[in-house]
Amino acid sequence: MPLLPLERIRTVGLAGAGAVGHGWAALLLARGYDVLASDPAEGAAQRLTEAVRERWPALRQLGLATDAAPPLQRLRFTESLSALAQASDLVQENAPENPEIKREVIAEIDANLPADRLILSSSGGVPPSQLQGFCRRAPQRLLLGHPFHPAHIVPLVEVVGGEHSDPDAIELAMQFYDRLGKRPIRLRRELVGHLSNRLQFALLREAAHCLSSGVASASDIDAALRWGLGPRWALMGGLMTFNLAGGPGGLSSLLERFGDDVQRWWDALEPTRLTPEVRQALVAGADELTAGRSNEDWAQWRDEVLIDYFRFAAEHPYPSDKNEPQGFAQSPQT
Repeated sequence: MPLLPLERIRTVGLAGAGAVGHGWAALLLARGYDVLASDPAEGAAQRLTEAVRERWPALRQLGLATDAAPPLQRLRFTESLSALAQASDLVQENAPENPEIKREVIAEIDANLPADRLILSSSGGVPPSQLQGFCRRAPQRLLLGHPFHPAHIVPLVEVVGGEHSDPDAIELAMQFYDRLGKRPIRLRRELVGHLSNRLQFALLREAAHCLSSGVASASDIDAALRWGLGPRWALMGGLMTFNLAGGPGGLSSLLERFGDDVQRWWDALEPTRLTPEVRQALVAGADELTAGRSNEDWAQWRDEVLIDYFRFAAEHPYPSDKNEPQGFAQSPQT
């Protein structure tokens, strides 16, 4: 069955209205979509409305929203997941990261959502093939669309298909996220943890080793990222950073000169386990870094600086990438 084309997607259902759902709702409204949300938690509807209001100024600063205030008349809430599915042109699932909960949610969506409409899951850890196994009617239309927090600000979305995936569904998901102003990437095959989580948790594992073994303090570990690796990686990614480090010969020259050293460093990476002692070291290090400020204060500062960064990035597009986030320049869909 052909999928509902992009231009006919008008109402997006949000199955789950926690922190991730809040970000999706605000962004979807900003980009001109009607939003129908459902969440069983008491007070979820009121929290969602408040969250959209709170996130709106950031979307205006990013150029993703043009209205002075969020169009809350296009935000609806229902306690019935089946009613949500029946009334939606696409569903973004944001249930808790628990396979059994997702089984119930996805099965009900699949049973009620017309078969020509996508189910996109925000899951950061459950493999798409497992999620597709929860669908009895049309597993081929379920994909991962994994965002990054805060979802209304950070452009990246990982699109991952499973063993039953329809290539047309993957392409439609990529187009949909692009229209939202996101920067979708497609994983060619499913992998535990997807891509970005594997990269960041590989780094966390080495940071845990260096911290718990007394190599460096939490402050110095984060300083290495903030003042050395992070700025370059944010501008051009890890591979291109190493490519420039090789000089005129690029990465090939770098590996020719330092390949043995690289292999030695890889071999020296410790297979760190998340023991109680390592957990304690990580938590103590993080507590030290907060410097007495609340996580809410830190999150507000982070979001403000991220907005400035992404505005800067939009003004300085990556020279060879024709698929930068387009939402900063496009008008919302009408």
